[in-house]
Amino acid sequence: MKEDKFKELETERLLLRKINDKDARMLFDNIYNNFDWYKFYYQLPFHSFEEYQQLVFNYKNWYANGNHFRWGIVEKSSGEMIGLIQIHSKDELNNNCKIGYIISYQYNKKEYAREAVKEMIHFAFNVIGYHRIDAEIVEENVDSIKLAESLGMHLESTKQESYKIENQYYNQKVYTLLKK
Repeated sequence: MKEDKFKELETERLLLRKINDKDARMLFDNIYNNFDWYKFYYQLPFHSFEEYQQLVFNYKNWYANGNHFRWGIVEKSSGEMIGLIQIHSKDELNNNCKIGYIISYQYNKKEYAREAVKEMIHFAFNVIGYHRIDAEIVEENVDSIKLAESLGMHLESTKQESYKIENQYYNQKVYTLLKK
């Protein structure tokens, strides 16, 4: 059995925790009912709440296997789950991982993503022990690029036409942060 490295994390305004079945409706209503908002989050469109509910059910296996960490981002003052943040594509041999994140459009521009990503970087480097974190960001996702840069991530490369959305290909910028 794998050690459960999944920890509940807390910042001044946020709680980052495992997502459970009860969270599915809140996440669907806050994020996944608007494909134009989440299309750069590397997720196929959901056509119904039931489709999304099945993905939330799959999170339990991800947590149990320890190969994919996905936290719900909860605004402490309201108790509302306002986003997701994840460590994925973990490469234990080379000691690196990728990070992904999304905040509900209703909570955008309030620095919640920055607060959550900053905490996740700390966790990945200082608790899990990774040496390198990558964020692959679609070029058109300017807010996410600004966020990565503001946290000290550096542009390493551009993956040409590596992300497909509705029969259109997009370039992805690879931003990297090394543990110091």
